[in-house]
Amino acid sequence: MGKQIRKANVLSTEQITPHLQRIVVGSDDFKDLTPEYIGNYVKVLFPKNGEVDFNLKTACMRSYTIRHVDAQTGALTLDFVINMHQGPATNWAKIAKVGDALGIAGPGPKKLDNYAHPHYILLGDLTSVNAIKGYVQQLPEAAKIDAFVHAPTEQDIIDLETNRDINWLITNNADTAMLSALKNLHITEQPPIVFMALEAGLVRTVKTLLTEQLNIPRGNIVSSGYWKKGVDSEGYKKQRQRDAQLA
Repeated sequence: MGKQIRKANVLSTEQITPHLQRIVVGSDDFKDLTPEYIGNYVKVLFPKNGEVDFNLKTACMRSYTIRHVDAQTGALTLDFVINMHQGPATNWAKIAKVGDALGIAGPGPKKLDNYAHPHYILLGDLTSVNAIKGYVQQLPEAAKIDAFVHAPTEQDIIDLETNRDINWLITNNADTAMLSALKNLHITEQPPIVFMALEAGLVRTVKTLLTEQLNIPRGNIVSSGYWKKGVDSEGYKKQRQRDAQLA
């Protein structure tokens, strides 16, 4: 991720679904940001005790996918999951007001970097829905795309601004729905490339199914556990840092 850290302010905030808060942030420092960054991620640095810490080593921050970039101003549209998980990002998003200060670091690169393959499988939930949006808009028109997005209610379905078919799995049991959908997929002779960003436990289970039952090579799978059941975002962040140190 680029190390540039930009001071920013909330330009607008709106709860667009029962579990998504859409916040637009802007700054005079955003003028170099263009729509080509849609689908990339930024680190959002949140205020602590009313002040924003702009030091990446000590800041309270989380990664978010860019949904939209204003072509004139560079203002970024970000969607925050609310009313599902606990943590500083959720808490901030629910009470953020126009004018509130925050920091933005990045943008960082997209996770998926192969755009010349004949078949893709995209798996996500509300935490990664805008990553899915970015990919379905960029992948080859001729490519086969199987995209599955979990949402807890029909009211959480949002426009991904594509003519591609998106399979929305509306249920409180994402694990069963996602695994069932994958078992019915037709895998071509050339194994697909898979992008998935889901709950950490589900990522592990899906990866096992993809490799052992669908015979998709691990090298074709780009995966990330964006959150973890039973652990708040701060606890999960510390757990991943410990795991990285032990690896």
